[in-house]
Amino acid sequence: MNKQYYVGRTLARFRYLGVKAAGGLVFGMLLILSLLVIATGPNAEPVERAEREWPVSYREVSPAALAPTIQVYGKLETDQSATLRAGITATVIQVLRREGDWVEAGDTLLRLDDAEVMLAEQSARAALARAEAALRSIQNEHRLARDLGLHHETQAQLAREKLQRFESLHAKSMIADAQLDDVRHEATERAMLLAQHQSRLLDFPNQEQQAEAAIAEAAARLGQAELDRQHTDIRAPFAGRVTALTVATGDRVSAGSPLLSVADYEGLQVRAPVPVDIAQRLRRTLDHGKSVVAATTIAGERLGFELQGLAGQVKAGQSGIDAFFRVAPDSVMALGSVVNLTIALPEEANVVALPIHAVYDNNRVYRITDNRLQAVEIERVGEQLDDTGTYRVLVRSPALGRGDQLLVSQLPTAMSGLLVKPTLAESAQPPALAGQWSSWQ
Repeated sequence: MNKQYYVGRTLARFRYLGVKAAGGLVFGMLLILSLLVIATGPNAEPVERAEREWPVSYREVSPAALAPTIQVYGKLETDQSATLRAGITATVIQVLRREGDWVEAGDTLLRLDDAEVMLAEQSARAALARAEAALRSIQNEHRLARDLGLHHETQAQLAREKLQRFESLHAKSMIADAQLDDVRHEATERAMLLAQHQSRLLDFPNQEQQAEAAIAEAAARLGQAELDRQHTDIRAPFAGRVTALTVATGDRVSAGSPLLSVADYEGLQVRAPVPVDIAQRLRRTLDHGKSVVAATTIAGERLGFELQGLAGQVKAGQSGIDAFFRVAPDSVMALGSVVNLTIALPEEANVVALPIHAVYDNNRVYRITDNRLQAVEIERVGEQLDDTGTYRVLVRSPALGRGDQLLVSQLPTAMSGLLVKPTLAESAQPPALAGQWSSWQ
């Protein structure tokens, strides 16, 4: 048994040594093959890495005098609007114009019933005729009183002379006392009648003045009645549009009641708030006798409005100053409409117009020199929106000159020294929403 155990262990040892020898032989063969491959393989040359060339668009520029523009929103209004009111108490019998209708100055817009006014006018005419007749009666009495005054003076003079004679006779005891008393009484009565008549003559001018005042009063009442009759036709005070109508046929209105409103289209204007610094520039332009024009497009039509003035102060709750732009009377716009205005500011010298994506970090552009980018610091002067709606940023720099090629592509990796492959850019449309952005705001 011990012999068998010994033989088994000897066989297991030989098997272990055989496996180890086989593994070493395989590893040696692999190592020899690897060395042969390396020794007999081709020599690899080092690969040179080429610099990337970025395709970009450029535009040749030429600094010139250009006018910046600013976009603001304004409201169409009029400098005067009349609310027509009833001048009398009457009934509306006819409405000739409706809200939104165009009217000319003097057009009849509405009619009131004139029956009551006609009665008042007839009464005033009768009162005037009565006052004129009373004046004529007083004037006739005055003339008669002047004529009778001569007779009263004559009678009084005769009575005085008779009294003098009787007094002379009485002094000579030729008449009795009773006769003298009768003559004195007669002379006194004549003097009293003359005084009363003279007093009446002095009062006639007062009576005539009162009669003339009554005539004037009656004439005024007649004039008021005639004026009230004119108020039965409500007429347009100026050319424009009816903006409100508050009555209908059959309504009973009293004096002072609002009937309708008319806006004066000769005084149309767009009120638009502009930043204070822009308002100062516009005011200086107006003071120098130069015009400022704003433009907008309505229903496909390009319209121009001229600046006519600026408000004198900043309103509470408002950061800008109101600018007023004159609108043509035949405008198709409705009052209260919101208008997007593009205002042309005074020209700036030596500026370049570029698309907004050509400006980096708001203060830098890139010039292309020998196919490499070169950063140029710039000053933003403003923006410009031309008649075609193309939006551009106006920049200025003493380093920019005529014929310089400026990068107009949107290149996120733009930096000085970057290798580019430039291509002349065609006229490009502005990016979306670019026209709604403004550095002035």
